[in-house]
Amino acid sequence: GSDEAAQVDDQTLVTNVEETAQATGGFDAPVVTPDKVSYTLSSPASFTPGKFASGMLPNQTNERFNVTVENGSAADLDLATLIVKGSTTTGDCVDIFDGDNQMEGAPTTPLASGATAKFSWGLACNGKSGDDLSVLLTNGVDSLIEVTGKIA
Repeated sequence: GSDEAAQVDDQTLVTNVEETAQATGGFDAPVVTPDKVSYTLSSPASFTPGKFASGMLPNQTNERFNVTVENGSAADLDLATLIVKGSTTTGDCVDIFDGDNQMEGAPTTPLASGATAKFSWGLACNGKSGDDLSVLLTNGVDSLIEVTGKIA
């Protein structure tokens, strides 16, 4: 509602919003937000980025996973604003964009109510196989879901 918008100037609120996800879970299982949007992240798998990929850093582990979004809410869902933040115990991951591996970010077309979208995402993480991995999905304002698991 409009009462929330009035508080956006409060920096502490903004920080707190980013920290706490609306829903949490693990890989390979749906995580559903209060407005009935379901996000399923497949277990991460190691991959070799294509020749024209960008974003990966030397000596980091390249991980890929699929994101399936089912819009169970009544309104269109704008996935173009989706931010995927990966982190391990040793620091933040960076996004990999890789057309050869169909990793081009989230769909830019709004997802209609009742519709499903599936896309791939790549992360370069500072960590090794078996390290804890957290993936937080935000829309730039609210933290939507956090999924935790292990690096492949």
